[in-house]
Amino acid sequence: MAYFEKVLKDPVHDTIVVDDPWIWRLINASSVQRLRRIRQLGTSYLTFHGAEHSRFTHSLGAYETMRRVLEQLKAEFGWPVDDRDRRLALAVALLHDIGHGPFSHTFESIYPVHHEHWTRRIILEDAELASILAEVDHQLGHDLVGILEKKDGHPLIQQLITSQLDVDRMDYLLRDALITGVSYGRFELNRILRSLALHDGQLLLKASALHTVEQYILARYFMYTQVYLHPVTVGSDVLVRQILLRAGELWREGRLADMPLELRVFVDEEGPSVSVADYLAVDESTLLYAFRIWTRAGDKVLSDLAQRFLNRRLFAPIVLPAEPSQEQWAHLRTAARALGLHPDYYVSGRESAIAGYVYLGQGISILRPDGSVSELSRESRIVRSLVPDTEYRLFLPKEMIEGEGPVCERVRSVLKLP
Repeated sequence: MAYFEKVLKDPVHDTIVVDDPWIWRLINASSVQRLRRIRQLGTSYLTFHGAEHSRFTHSLGAYETMRRVLEQLKAEFGWPVDDRDRRLALAVALLHDIGHGPFSHTFESIYPVHHEHWTRRIILEDAELASILAEVDHQLGHDLVGILEKKDGHPLIQQLITSQLDVDRMDYLLRDALITGVSYGRFELNRILRSLALHDGQLLLKASALHTVEQYILARYFMYTQVYLHPVTVGSDVLVRQILLRAGELWREGRLADMPLELRVFVDEEGPSVSVADYLAVDESTLLYAFRIWTRAGDKVLSDLAQRFLNRRLFAPIVLPAEPSQEQWAHLRTAARALGLHPDYYVSGRESAIAGYVYLGQGISILRPDGSVSELSRESRIVRSLVPDTEYRLFLPKEMIEGEGPVCERVRSVLKLP
């Protein structure tokens, strides 16, 4: 094979090296290039103005992290043995997020289009991508899907892409921390990579890297509490959801004149009827264009919601100890009506789950110096202290809680706000 190498500059890894023309063809497939038009952090750019990076940049970063892992494991433990396994691992890292839609998880909550389902369908059904994968062999695409579905076979690659210590998380934590400008999402990636080990067919971490993996777990915890579940970002997601719900309702009732062709299939049909080509035709430019034209909609609710999102007049987040009671909900909905706001679209709440460390069946295995194997939470008091938690946020237009008059005073009284 003729010498081939592409070196890409990257803010996280410094360089991303592609030394296989087959991988380069995967990167340039249209379904992968579409990820340039899907933001990695969804609406977080309205909270952290630098968060404009894409799923494409993260996919390249996950690929590069996997490439470096494979180099380390090959040099020290002789795995992977054959080139097919190497290509399989690199491809799954590159393609693991290919099914994400615009504003990812919010889009999924409206339409039955879970990104993991679409990742599997795109790998198997997109003609261009399937053709490239088949250059290795016709089973490769099915093996990629099997790994993502955590089926039997290729357990080491599964661990490297879908575990609590995988190349996906390693890249997005560092990338998201860098781009948002926060410092608590950082950890020593190279130290972790050098400390990976193979033992009895299992991927482990050497005990010498205990403090580094604690740093990684804490980075993940703080990124969830301070970035991924930031109240302003969650409120932005809620606003996107309300816009799409209102537009869909109006379209089905024949009361909305403008609906981009690419969105109509999601509004008119059930999820299983949406083809891979239909799905790949939708990205964030589609939604942002739709929001722009809906600012001129005849429906005052849709027009106002779209303008709020585009002009960053977001709902105010109110952190509560628990979900409001039925009586409180009734008071809030009545107040919204009194202010001329549709309560179904202007009064909403969401419970956010804060990730801790899961050890039952999903823990990070530690290889002790004597050759015995332990589990991270047994070795680290810090990790044991991180338990999952939940927080309830209520989202209202700011004028409902900051305005003057008896209605706004009543809202503040119901929510016990100053």
